[in-house]
Amino acid sequence: MLNSFYVPALVFLLAIAALFLLLKKNKQLKRFSMDLDIGGIIYGGIVAVYSILLAFVVVIVWEQYQNTGDRVQEESSKVFNLYRASYAFPDSTSGKVIRSTVIDYVNSVVHEEFPAMEHDTTSTLTQHKYNKVWEMVYALKPVTDKEKVWYASMVESVNQFGEARIIRISDIDASIPGLMWKILLAGGIIIIVFAMLFKSNDNWLHFVKVLLFSTIIVFNLLLVYLLDHPYKGMLKIEPSAFTKILTHYKEEQR
Repeated sequence: MLNSFYVPALVFLLAIAALFLLLKKNKQLKRFSMDLDIGGIIYGGIVAVYSILLAFVVVIVWEQYQNTGDRVQEESSKVFNLYRASYAFPDSTSGKVIRSTVIDYVNSVVHEEFPAMEHDTTSTLTQHKYNKVWEMVYALKPVTDKEKVWYASMVESVNQFGEARIIRISDIDASIPGLMWKILLAGGIIIIVFAMLFKSNDNWLHFVKVLLFSTIIVFNLLLVYLLDHPYKGMLKIEPSAFTKILTHYKEEQR
């Protein structure tokens, strides 16, 4: 599923190993080797700057990831408000129609749209079900004062639900611009190559340290990628809030 990141990450680590061997075996490139006491201060400064930048990006995407989860919860709560409001209308006229329309939409979100969002797209079927919800609200004709009060509440809920849906869908797009990714990748490469240039009495131990350090950087970049794509991968946001509505509906039907 995340081959778009895993494969390049594996290739990157293999390239690190190949470059390390090249730097240590090639006599011409050995001239660039440096002592730790000479380059250590410069290297420490580079690592510090990169760490601050990476930490800043992780915090930003984590906040956006949490906001996306909140939007899913908000949308589901507004949809459930529509469902509960259906009991203010007679089943013989509007009540069952409201519940049926809402449940059709929720079913489509769970089984159609969330799987589609894993592939950075949306479901046309869910969009159709969404339009049906609005058509259902337009078609309602409240008669009694009680129905009019509940209808006003439904109109407010459906408007808020529509806004939450639009924002949820907009979160499919990555928030980190391509330039930022280039800076993060370039910074990681510079730090790793710099670490390779230090002289060492034990090349094997030096290689293990560089490889472990490279792995840490790759894992951090993977974390940024996963948080920046909240609907896919190991950290993907599940439609559990919508699933609870379906569970509630099934229990009522028993």
